[in-house]
Amino acid sequence: MAAPGPFPVPFQIKIPKLHDVEEAGVNQNLAELMPASSRFKETFPDLNGQQHLDMDVIKRAEDTIKFLEKELEVPRLNKIHDHLWLAGRPMPPRPLNYQVAASRAITVTEDIHLHLVWESGRIFLKPLPRYLLSSAFWIKNLVCQQPRDNCPCFTNPIVQPGNPVPIANPPCRRRDLYRCAYGLLLSYTALIQYESDYHLAKDQHLLPDGVEWQSWRKLSWELLEHSPQNTVRVNKRYQFGELRVGRLNKIHHARGLLRFRLVELMRGYKFEFATYAQQLEDYLAPILAATAYILLVLTAMQVGLGTDTLRESLPFQRASYGFTVFSIFAPLILVAIVTFTVLLFVPFNYRSTKTYLEKRMAFYADLGH
Repeated sequence: MAAPGPFPVPFQIKIPKLHDVEEAGVNQNLAELMPASSRFKETFPDLNGQQHLDMDVIKRAEDTIKFLEKELEVPRLNKIHDHLWLAGRPMPPRPLNYQVAASRAITVTEDIHLHLVWESGRIFLKPLPRYLLSSAFWIKNLVCQQPRDNCPCFTNPIVQPGNPVPIANPPCRRRDLYRCAYGLLLSYTALIQYESDYHLAKDQHLLPDGVEWQSWRKLSWELLEHSPQNTVRVNKRYQFGELRVGRLNKIHHARGLLRFRLVELMRGYKFEFATYAQQLEDYLAPILAATAYILLVLTAMQVGLGTDTLRESLPFQRASYGFTVFSIFAPLILVAIVTFTVLLFVPFNYRSTKTYLEKRMAFYADLGH
């Protein structure tokens, strides 16, 4: 598919009460719009000429490509895009008033991979970053006015780790980030449609301070000027609205099993349990429900055997015998399987923790030299 032309700033409105946004744009001091700090995974050389890989560090949040990739891109969802229909419908997200009416509490998260992901009783939403309301920020970091074939990003070939051959015709980094940022903005035009949605968003601090209802209405009006044709410039993740976390986990478990990836198999998309007891309780819940039904059937069979008609029925006696044996062994087998599955996490978590501890301590030791 051909590139959809230039990627311009998607809005022109200046929000009156966002003085810091406008001043940062005028003074070209866009760092003032960034968070106070941010968590990165970085690689550092060690004393033996090797490397400390993927070390978690807290650093200043600056408007760099690396920071924006972490904040805006959704590679985990893009990798399973062909299966997202199992987790949600390919349509815009429903507004905040619908989420509340559906008994979903709004849970704030800064993890873009959890934005619009829901589970029983709550939906995760990433607050709209202040810097995405600055046209100067878009011009400096996201806008790409060139046709794709002439994009300046091509002047620096991309080399993948372990592969010395540069990628042929690598994607424009600005366009990739633009798609993600624009998709996040458009998701909020769907979440905040009515003034009631606006007040829900303000109560949960989903919008920056200073964004009033009339300013938001005008901004949404501009963002939706060419809707739905404007969606060709959004990341494909935003072709879907809300995604169910349980089904995302099942997709990742299946991928981990088919591709022999232990971490993906064990952890899924979002690990749902804080303790082993909670995990065991969740796994045993359907077994307990099935056991209650089995008890109901056994009671009915016992009553049936007390009647003259069924007591003399050989087929009914055989069925009663078979179901009785099944009701004894099936729950035991299922409980054993569940217990074994939960216990598998003990050595897995222990080994993961010990491995990371050794890496981290070695990293700390090298910092002093």
